[in-house]
Amino acid sequence: MGNFNDRFNIAGEKVDLFFNELSIRNKECIEKDSIITIARVYKALRKYNITTCRIASEDNTKLFQMISSRPDSINIRNFYFSFFRSPYESEEVEGCQEEYYEYNWSYDNGSCMGFALAFLLNSASLSIDNENWGRPFVRFLRDEEGVNARNICTEEHVDIHIPQLQGEEEIELLECGIEIADKKIVLRNDHGMDELEEFSKRLIRSPYLISVINSLPHNPNRRKFIKKIRENGLIEIVLPWTDKGYGIVVKTTGRTLRETEKIAEIIEEEFGRL
Repeated sequence: MGNFNDRFNIAGEKVDLFFNELSIRNKECIEKDSIITIARVYKALRKYNITTCRIASEDNTKLFQMISSRPDSINIRNFYFSFFRSPYESEEVEGCQEEYYEYNWSYDNGSCMGFALAFLLNSASLSIDNENWGRPFVRFLRDEEGVNARNICTEEHVDIHIPQLQGEEEIELLECGIEIADKKIVLRNDHGMDELEEFSKRLIRSPYLISVINSLPHNPNRRKFIKKIRENGLIEIVLPWTDKGYGIVVKTTGRTLRETEKIAEIIEEEFGRL
């Protein structure tokens, strides 16, 4: 991943969906109604120029075999390989691998890669329509914390999620209103403190930054400026130009994950290089 913009969906850009592998787990066949629903969902997605659903190779093979075994599958086979693309890996997915492996992602005591990638990349999962997945949000676990993934398995879900993901409504960011001299910088008394303090004094000039609340543990292997974005307005930042991988945690005015993502984009553009 080259920069922050590569990772998150910015207004007007295309969105890749991620297949919910749990929706075909322990299934031997696919129902006729599900065939019809997939075709309708694909047609609805095309209106928004959504043409790709990422899927693991083994799930891709299984799903295609399930669909092909039905006599009424012709409508899906016509677009199947242009829509379902394996493997999961793409430039965007590679960009979030570090964060993906940092946690245990689970649903009903089983792994759930599709939900995890949809959550990390601010996208949506695609589920085969059945009684277990007929809802627009699915709650699952990131370690012990409950988080929600957007889920699409009907035409209605497409119209709920895609306009928001493509950013039809402009994000309005709040400025903190705190004088630069009054913004607090709190750092551990540790190696690299001087470099972090110097950088923090530059960073607090951002009108969206409230304070620097802590240092990050050193990690020389981290080379991404934006390490992590949290739903509570916190952003973890690494100084990739330092040999030890020094980093800080900052509090921003972001009220939602989307606002905080936008603030992180602005911060990286202004402060992401020497």
